[in-house]
Order: sequence, then structure tokens, then C-alpha cells
Amino acid sequence: MDKTSLLASGKRQMSRAMSAWCTSDNDMAVLHAGIGTEHLLKALLAARHPSLLVDGRDFNSLLHAAGQSTYAASPETKVKTIGALDAFKRAATLIIMPVKECDIDPLLTARNGVAHLGAHNDSITQDSLAIAITVADAVLTDLQEEISTFWGPWAETRLDLEQMQRDAQTMTDQVLEVADESQLVNWEDGLLEPMAEEFRSGSLQSAQIAVAVKVRYAKKLYRVLYYGKTQEEIAEAEMVEPEADRSEYGECLFRSVQCPVCGAEGDAAASMGNQPKRPKKGRRSRQRQEFPHYFDCYTCGLELDNRYELEVLGMAEPSQGGWFAY
Repeated sequence: MDKTSLLASGKRQMSRAMSAWCTSDNDMAVLHAGIGTEHLLKALLAARHPSLLVDGRDFNSLLHAAGQSTYAASPETKVKTIGALDAFKRAATLIIMPVKECDIDPLLTARNGVAHLGAHNDSITQDSLAIAITVADAVLTDLQEEISTFWGPWAETRLDLEQMQRDAQTMTDQVLEVADESQLVNWEDGLLEPMAEEFRSGSLQSAQIAVAVKVRYAKKLYRVLYYGKTQEEIAEAEMVEPEADRSEYGECLFRSVQCPVCGAEGDAAASMGNQPKRPKKGRRSRQRQEFPHYFDCYTCGLELDNRYELEVLGMAEPSQGGWFAY
């Protein structure tokens, strides 16, 4: 329940919302934007005092927020916090909000629709995102956070969502112009390899743009290969990756992970590394940890080339020690 963790989560969620918007994935756009808005509002409240986040009717939660956890009858993991709407109301009493309670309702309604019903009204997606961005900027200003740093590659286009989508479409078209739909069927002949090299990214900010392009490409490829086929037929398709030389990665662990685009099982590679760990006696030791850095889906062709791209799609998260875990 601290400002730093809530602010970091809000940044990740907003980044995922913008990436989803760029690929016209409206459900994920409003879902992540709604979560990100809630976490940012709670970051503002936590900056004043953690008690402003909790449900005042639950005394154990108040004890945790007040730093009196030893007296609480339930663990901190069961703290009851307020919802997004109440967080907005409380935040609006502390700062001048550029929007009213009725303005934020479409965003929260859309988020809840996706979370609880699996659907929402696509026509309000853009307006919902615009409200989320407006609220986020107001919170960031109050917290004295650098807005351009928070939004990263979306800083310039966040106020023109239509232009953001057009830019993403232009980038995708540049990739796809080298191959028509008949050629896409032969994707295993190396069509994806040069595309992955061109958009291979070395930072989280560039990864957000790269992933937006790759997801759109994978969706198009999936439609071409499996249009009209049942899930059983798709599962039985002989999509087998050629045997690859993995020696360059050193000691690696390969796990089967669900693809965020098509839902099929893909191959995630994690190198093994030593993470420093301080035992109780104060002596330093080293603990073996997984460090996921690559994902490949044989079904739709989605390729994620480093930990930053995995993080954009929520397939890896930064841990306290600086490593990444599933």
C-alpha cells in the first residue's frame, strides 16, 4: 500500500492499455486503462497516507495501514481497500480534478464489463481511454512525476489516440508489405525472422512499440492460417518448430506458456542465473533463479525477443531483486 508500487503498477497497466489500443484490442485497452487509473488514484492517496486506501469499516485493514500490523487479526494480504470510484471521489477532494464523477463512469463501466462479463461497448473505448489519460496526467502532476517519462513512447500521441492507431497501422503495413496472404502461409520459411530482427528492442519503451506491431502481425497470420477451423483442428495442426541450436544461450530452461494472442501453448526460454540473497546470519549467498527472455508461439508466430517485450504483455514481472519471474 505504498505510492511507489502503485505508481509502478499504474505505469505498467497504462502501457498495456496503449499497446492494446494500437492493435485494436478494445477489451484489453479498457481493462488495463481502468486498472491503471485505479492504481494511480490510489498512489495519490497513499502519498498522503496509506489509511486513505482502506475500507474504513474494516478495522484490521486500518491497523495495517496505520503501521500497527502486529495487532491485526488478519494478514496484510487480506487488507480491504476501496474501489476505483471511491478512490476517485477521495482523490477529487485532495486535488482539482479535470473531470467529474460522471465523466469517469464510462471507463469504470467498460473495465467492469470486460472483467466480469467478458465484453463491453466498443464505441466508448476511445472516450474511456481519453478519460484515463486525463486523470493520469492530473495525478502525475500532483505527485510531481515527469509525465513524459511515465508515458514513454506514448507521451506525444497519448492526446491524439486516433493518430496513435494510425501510426501503429503504418508500422504494421511496412512490415506486411513484403508478403501477401499467400506468402504468409509459408511463415516457417523465415518470413518472421527478418521482421523480428528489425523490431528487436533493447528497452521497455521501444518494446511497447515493437510488441504492438508483433501482436497485430500474429493476429493477421493466425486468421490466414486458421480461418474457419475449429479449435480441435487448430490443436491438431502440425505446427512444429525446426530443431534449433540453443547453445548460444548457455544454461536454459524451456517452459510451455500460453500465448497471449491465440491461447495456444508456446515455448518460453529462461536463462539460469545467480541472484544475490542475504541469509539471516548476514553472509551473502547466491540463489538460482529463472530469467525469462524469449517467447515463441508455433501457432500464430508471435515472437518476443527479450524480457522487456515479455513484460509489456504481462508475461514477466520485475521482482525486488531485479530479476524477472513468471
